[in-house]
Order: sequence, then structure tokens, then C-alpha cells
Amino acid sequence: MTVLTKAEALAIIRRAYGPGVADSLEDRLPDRIDPENDADAEFLGTLGLTRDGLANAMGGEL
Repeated sequence: MTVLTKAEALAIIRRAYGPGVADSLEDRLPDRIDPENDADAEFLGTLGLTRDGLANAMGGEL
């Protein structure tokens, strides 16, 4: 299980989706997020983020 801090998540989002998206989501992300958790994955989906997109930004390791 990979639990990310807000800072780690924002760094990944910057790589995967660009700095504009990361900046726009900074105030909406919780302090910790687990992309493998169904509720967190659903929350990411409401923000337009996918687990696959985040994993690809990490080189396939999320």
C-alpha cells in the first residue's frame, strides 16, 4: 500500500498533469492520500486524476 503525503502527491501530479493542475488542486488535496484505497481513488477521479496517470508519472510504481 502506497500512502502519499500531500507534497508527494502534488509532485507526482505536477509530473503527470503539469504545474497548473497541481497548483489548482493544492487546496483540495488531503494531507495524506492512498491511491489504492477505493475512497481515495474515487476522490482523485472527481478531480480528474487517475491512478494510472499517477503511476505512469512515477515510472509505473505507485
